[in-house]
Formats: sequence, C-alpha cells, structure tokens
Amino acid sequence: MKKSIVLSVAMLAALSANADYDGAGYYRVRNLKTERWCSVVDNYGRIDYGNTTADLLAIRLHKTFDNVISDPGSVLYIFPVGSKYQMEAQGTGIEQIIGHYADLTQNGTSKGEKLYLCSGTMHGSTKYLGDAQFMPFQEIGDMQTNCSGDYRRWFIRPLSDDGDNYFGVKTTIESNGKYYAPFFGGFPFSAYSDGVKAYYVSGVFGDMACLEEIDGTVPASTPVIMECATDRPTTNRLHIGGSASKLTDNKLTGVYFCRNDVYQGSQHYKVTRYNPATMRVLGTLANGSLGFVTATDLEFIPANSCYLSVPEGSPAEFRCVDKDEFMAGVDDIAVEDGNHTNDVYNMQGVLLIRNATPEQIASLPRGLYIVGGKKIRK
Repeated sequence: MKKSIVLSVAMLAALSANADYDGAGYYRVRNLKTERWCSVVDNYGRIDYGNTTADLLAIRLHKTFDNVISDPGSVLYIFPVGSKYQMEAQGTGIEQIIGHYADLTQNGTSKGEKLYLCSGTMHGSTKYLGDAQFMPFQEIGDMQTNCSGDYRRWFIRPLSDDGDNYFGVKTTIESNGKYYAPFFGGFPFSAYSDGVKAYYVSGVFGDMACLEEIDGTVPASTPVIMECATDRPTTNRLHIGGSASKLTDNKLTGVYFCRNDVYQGSQHYKVTRYNPATMRVLGTLANGSLGFVTATDLEFIPANSCYLSVPEGSPAEFRCVDKDEFMAGVDDIAVEDGNHTNDVYNMQGVLLIRNATPEQIASLPRGLYIVGGKKIRK
C-alpha cells in the first residue's frame, strides 16, 4: 500500500491543464479545490509502513500558473502499464522511485471537464493523493495522503501548443538583441514559436565553444542553450514530444534539481555546487556577446539548467562561435603546432600525450583531437 502511495504521489507531481486524460502523453495536473499545479522538485520518496504515510515532499504545488509555465518539473509523461499507470518527469518516474505503479480513476466532472483520483493500494488499504487542506489559498502547497473530498480530485490536462496550457521558455540572458537560456528537461521537444532555436556545444578549443543548432526534435534529457526572439514565455513556446537520437558529442552537462530549501542531511537536498575551477555558465562577455563565463556569485547550478565542464586551468571565458569560425580557429592552432610531431591535444587545447605512439593514438576515445598539428576525428 505504502509503495502505491508514493507512486501515486509522484504521478500527480507533474500533470497538465486544459482537457482530459487521453492516453499516453504529456500532461500537467491541477487540484480542483486549491487550484494549485503540481511540480516535481526532487527524486526522493519514502513510505512509512508503520504509520501508512508517504514522504511526498518531492512534489510542490503552485497556485500561480506563471510559476509552472516554464517549469519542466510540471510536465509529466503518463502512460498505462496494464491496469495501472507510470508517470515520468525530471529524468525519473514513479515506478523507479518507489517500485510501484499508480491507480488512476475518473471521479466526476467539473464544468464538463473530467476529474481524477490518484491512489495506491497495498494489503487491502488504499491511500489517495491530495493537496494539503491547510492554508488552501497560499501560493505553495504540499502533497499529502490525509485529504478528503475535492482536495484529492485532480484535473489532468494535456499540453497544448496554441492553447492556455503551453510550455514557454523563460530566458535569462540578453545578447545582441536576442534572448537566451540554459535549458535541461526530461522530455523531447521542438520549437513551436518563430525565432526559437536550440543549440548544443559540439566542441571546445582554446577560448572557443562551438554552438551547433539542433534541427527538428531535441532528444529527451539533452542540455541545450535556447535562443529566443523575445523574453516572454508566451512567444517562446515549445512543442513537447517527438523522438530523436541522442547526441554523442554534447559538451554541456544538465542539472535537474536545485533543492536547497531543506536541511542538508535531508534526502530531498539535491544540489550541484558550482565550482569556478571546472565549470563555466552561460553569460555575456565584456563586448556583450554570448559566451560561457566564470560566475562570481553563484553557489549552485539552477534547476533544469546546464553548464560547460572544463579542465582546471581553462580560460575564465569561452566565446560562443559557429562551426565555421570554430574549425578555422582550430586550423590556425594546428598550423602553429605543426612542428610537434605526435603530440596529442584535446579540444580544450590541453596536451594529452607527448609524442604519442600509434597504439596510444588508436586508443583515444571518440572525439576531435589535434595530433601532430593536424585535426583528426576518432
């Protein structure tokens, strides 16, 4: 029973608004009584078998839709598994967290829209997921299992590209008349609004980071840099869904969670601490152009964001360049280093092997290298 409890919980933790559940797809979930939206903020759940309760702090509920409109944690992929349901968000799922699937049943309607109960049953005991009845009008709420009535009834609403329940990118950086954001979500997506583009970093060399645009669908769980024509999420819409092969040469590292609102010993404390020696974050250079910079006041990498991993001793800033400029820069360095017969450099310009043997060169991992002053791709 308790397993089902947590499972049910997480399931609610990321569904969508503006229609009914209609099979496998991407949804948001909103509570009937409190009108708060669910969002997954970490990946820990626990069942208390003695008290038949569940730790549901991984699910946060927000009253204001603007607080979830750009939140990947509010998007849940729900699909049937036999007579039960799996709910996935933020790179994990209910079954992975608690080892059990959820029960999802229709329970009446409101203004013509279906309502649902989410529950878990074990050893003949059933627990229902609900929004906490304490302070139902405050902005942030908690998921609980001791709720009743309308507090445990939920709308399950599919995402709509051109409707009210859309997903829009919230940008954080302006450079040369365009707007950018580091982005990392557990779902595949493509641009819906004009002017929205996604880039990944395919190579790093010297003080350059090569940005390559991703055509079509961005694979799930791919850290990217989003470019938008405006700073308004409503005009920066994404289509959630689709399929694409994983990128094998992406130099960005994604972060799902930044949960530092609980004590550090808590299982819900999920942070990636910023290290200025080995991390660069998206920002602007002195001339206003886009680049990856060393932050001066950053403690943690933000949730659903990404950063560039670099070796210690790397430049403090990397300018973003396109592939042509990047390869031209590599060519220049290759010519300058042409007198070093078999020295092997990586694309950060770091010497890997001095006077490498053919066997050492053959054993290099896949990637782009400078060997003896010439570019080679493994």
